[in-house]
Amino acid sequence: MRKSALHKRWRPARLFIVPVIALGLLPPMTTSANANLLDNLFSVFEPGDDQKIGAEQHERVVAQYGGEYIQEGLNEYILDIGLRLAFVSEMRDLPWRFTILNSPVVNAFALPGGYVYITRGLLSLATNEAEVAGVLAHEIGHVTARHGAARQSRATGIGLLGVLAGVLTGSSVVQELGQQLGGLYVASYSREQEYEADQLGVRYLGKAGYPREAMADFLSRMDAQTKYMAAMTGNAGGGSFDFFASHPQTGDRIERAAASANQKADDLDRKFEKDRYLAAIDEMLYGDDPKEGIIRGREFLHPVLRFKFMAPEDFQLINSAQAVYAVDGKGSQMVFDLGKQANSGQSMANYLQREWLAKLNVPNVTSMEVNGAPAAATRLALDRNGTTVYLTAVAIDFGNGRVARFAYQSTVSNSRLQEKFTQSFKSFQPMDAAEAAAIKPARIEIEAVTSGESLSSILSGMADVSKDKEALFILLNPAFEDGVPPSGQQYKNIKFGG
Repeated sequence: MRKSALHKRWRPARLFIVPVIALGLLPPMTTSANANLLDNLFSVFEPGDDQKIGAEQHERVVAQYGGEYIQEGLNEYILDIGLRLAFVSEMRDLPWRFTILNSPVVNAFALPGGYVYITRGLLSLATNEAEVAGVLAHEIGHVTARHGAARQSRATGIGLLGVLAGVLTGSSVVQELGQQLGGLYVASYSREQEYEADQLGVRYLGKAGYPREAMADFLSRMDAQTKYMAAMTGNAGGGSFDFFASHPQTGDRIERAAASANQKADDLDRKFEKDRYLAAIDEMLYGDDPKEGIIRGREFLHPVLRFKFMAPEDFQLINSAQAVYAVDGKGSQMVFDLGKQANSGQSMANYLQREWLAKLNVPNVTSMEVNGAPAAATRLALDRNGTTVYLTAVAIDFGNGRVARFAYQSTVSNSRLQEKFTQSFKSFQPMDAAEAAAIKPARIEIEAVTSGESLSSILSGMADVSKDKEALFILLNPAFEDGVPPSGQQYKNIKFGG
């Protein structure tokens, strides 16, 4: 959640991003049948448009993912890997661009025309250069097979569906959603497209001199990440906005990639390159960037804007440049952002009814105080395509015309869930200067096993960024799964620093 974006995005439509998706107004995109259907309905882009599409969308994508991450030597390193792979592809003459996104989410994707993106969250997870090459080769495969053009068509279709939702509900608030989702929502690839990108990626890996089995290794790493997130959140689906949200996993993808890797031997001149890779990511930012807020378990802290709050119990927090989200894996969601009053000094009840939710019928508003600040709340039952949605909206005066806004939605109504929502918004409070200054970012530090060192001694020096430090450490360092490796073996640790 960026400070620079605050005054540009305070529009009521933000409130409905998660509820509309959750209620099935958007068709699921995880099967080839649905993907093919939407491709046929909204196939609007021709091959000549690819570079134009990528160029037009690039700045929006970078902004939505927290900006470009810059670290001395790292960006050039990733560019070198990417160009090495692109050079052996069928589109070697494209003006390829490889961007590291400043996001802790484990993800990678591509736009038509040669725009490839990889998050620092994914770089944190990878164990060697060949795995990263496998990621980039896979995304290059999507570009050369023109899968991105079809996916862009689906995103356009989703925008049209958002407009339709506005017409059906009679709400211009929801109608504005249609103009946003085309950029915010990343439609998933079909199963066939994933297989094709895997096969192309394996071929590019081999031709570029990397071990072809790195593609299957990468898929296994992503599978481990999904299982880790499921264990941490209680959500069997794993992370909500990770790689497999837009690249659906299938049971045989790893086997297929491994089988393809065995079909041909290559002259390897780079191999796995673990040491070189670890040197490149040493001191890379890990997790959230304090400039956009920090997630510590269920707590969200923003040391720049100086506030903090807790997500509802059993919810997983997800930070983004647009807002802060939380999900419970059971269909309930929270959205938080900061709004700006058009009429400064008005009551929060008036703001909630006449500004924020002006397009809705809000008959009952409760005025209150939240940690000494004026606040107002309402609870509505809304019909969305035949499904009843229970919406709790809360506005809290944050001073200087700013309003902290919480929106909680669920398709079930019970007192326990409502109590979780109440505890969450009542936890909102300003942060003093000393507490803000004490919040330090976490960074990856490359260390080496010393003689006689135990896993517990290593973990004692690891930053407390997970409720299960051992599980996170082994996720980042799979070589420790069977015990501490021999002395001298390098590994990734996480430390708080400047």
